[in-house]
Amino acid sequence: MGTSTTQVHNWPIIGHESAVDQLARAVQSGRINHAYLFTGPDGVGRRTIARTFARALVCDAELESRPCGTCSACRRVGEGSYPDVTTVSLESQLASSERKDSRNTVISIETIRELRSSVSLRPMESDWRVAIIEDVDRVSRDAYDALLKTLEEPPSYVVLLLIATEFAALPETIRSRCRHISLEPLSRPLVAEELRKRGVADEQADLIARLTRGRIARAIELMADEETLEQRNESVKRAVEMIGDPLVALAEVRRLADVYRRGQRDHVQQEIDLLIGLWRDLLLHVAGRPDDVTNIDVIGDLTSAGPGWQLADIQRALEACYQALHDLSVNVQPRLALNTMVIQWPEPGNRG
Repeated sequence: MGTSTTQVHNWPIIGHESAVDQLARAVQSGRINHAYLFTGPDGVGRRTIARTFARALVCDAELESRPCGTCSACRRVGEGSYPDVTTVSLESQLASSERKDSRNTVISIETIRELRSSVSLRPMESDWRVAIIEDVDRVSRDAYDALLKTLEEPPSYVVLLLIATEFAALPETIRSRCRHISLEPLSRPLVAEELRKRGVADEQADLIARLTRGRIARAIELMADEETLEQRNESVKRAVEMIGDPLVALAEVRRLADVYRRGQRDHVQQEIDLLIGLWRDLLLHVAGRPDDVTNIDVIGDLTSAGPGWQLADIQRALEACYQALHDLSVNVQPRLALNTMVIQWPEPGNRG
């Protein structure tokens, strides 16, 4: 886990010093593996590091200055127009003209075959042909077999950069052929410090750092996404009102049940997940662990919603929320599942 913003070599990476140092040394020494696997939570910076590594491999500057970020190669990699760096992802597959209407949620064997065909060609401008493969944990079974063939016998000039969430979720045949680079969330103070450097106010920086749980790439995205932050604030306000007022909770249950019946099941699950997060924050606060609270901006509203909260009551509320998620997953009527959830919450003015 990163503890400072000290940059390693010329790489514009926040934290992750050990991983960056390892990759930078590989570039400078010329000892490049033919396959690297970057794992970690979404938003932790896997794609940023993989793309920066690709820039370093094809950069026109002297080895010790790579990636320079200013040469033609570095700029074009950033723009996605450099001929020797190819990126494959589930998003790019679904956006391709041939698959506009596809509802597949996995990377297909056709996509991997196209990639194999691409990397079989010698580089046009660089010494390396680099392929960045995102969403490797979303590759179809047949596509894994096709990818494995390239991993087993890669051309001498090919470097494959695989990006996934869980190392253990990938087949051993894939894992064993890659140099593993594991990325962990950064410390909250480090993320907040970086946001403040970018002009974010202290309280907002701390809130975003808490909400993103050390995922620096997600934090940087969120700081500029006013619409998402506003939507989050509205959702949190509504959820706090539910916890503090049984009548509001029952009215929201009716709304959520209607939303669920209209097919927006993911939205309802997100609302319940938010409630779980708020009850969890309340539990941590009452247990004397305020530094672990995520939704720090509303903890005062939660604690003042009524007389002193009891840990047993909060635990019961959390269990009720998890039970509602389970009931919905096994097709219990949404109105019944959600009503049962809020009925088990402690009532304001009658806790303990």
